Amino acid sequence: MTYFGKNSPVMGRRSFMAMSVSVIGGGLVALKAGAARALGTSDAEAFVTEVLGELRTLVQNGRGGADGAAEFLKLLEQKASIDAVGKFAMGRTWNAMSDSQKAAYQQAFRIYISNTYQNRFGEYAGEDIVVTGSTDAGSKGVLVKSTLKRPSAEDVDLEWLVSDRGGAVKLSDVIFEGVSLAITLRETFGGMVESRNGDIDKFIADLGTSKGA
Repeated sequence: MTYFGKNSPVMGRRSFMAMSVSVIGGGLVALKAGAARALGTSDAEAFVTEVLGELRTLVQNGRGGADGAAEFLKLLEQKASIDAVGKFAMGRTWNAMSDSQKAAYQQAFRIYISNTYQNRFGEYAGEDIVVTGSTDAGSKGVLVKSTLKRPSAEDVDLEWLVSDRGGAVKLSDVIFEGVSLAITLRETFGGMVESRNGDIDKFIADLGTSKGA
C-alpha cells in the first residue's frame, strides 16, 4: 500500500501523516474503560488498514481548502472522539477551565486541526506503510505493529493501539519509534499555555486563529 509523507513522522519534524494519526490516535486516551474487550488481533489489523486507506484517499483526491479540512474532520469524528482528544491535550489545565472556556477551546481545537490539515494536504507522497503483525495488549486493547517505509530515509516503526473499550472500535494511541503522539500533543499545548503565563483565554484565542502546525 502506498501512503504519503516525506519528513520524519516525529512531531518535532512533522509530516501530514504524523499529525493525522496523532489526532486520530488520541481518541480513547481520555476515555474511561467500558465493556470488556472483545476485539481480536485480526479485527484490529483490519481497522488500522481501513483508517490508513481513508487517509490515503483524502490525499489522492486532492481536496484542499475548507472542503478538504471538513472531510478530514468528518473522518476524525468517525474514528476518534474529538472532545476526548481535546480534553486529553489540555492535561490538568482542563480542570481549571470554566464550562465556557472548555466549549470555546473545543471549537478552537477543531479550527487548529482543520488548519493543520490544510497546511499539510497534498504535500507528501511516496510512503508505504506495511502492517507486520499485532500483539494482544490485554485490557488496553490490541497493539498493531507496522513499518513506515520511506524512499529517501530510514524506515520507521509504528505501533497502533486499538481498543473497543468505549463500545466502538477506535484508535487509542499511535506510537512513532516509541513516542506517543497523543502525549506529544498534550506537551505541545502545555507549552503554549505556559508561554502565555497560564492565560487560558489568550491560549484559546491564539489556538483558534493559528494557522495550525
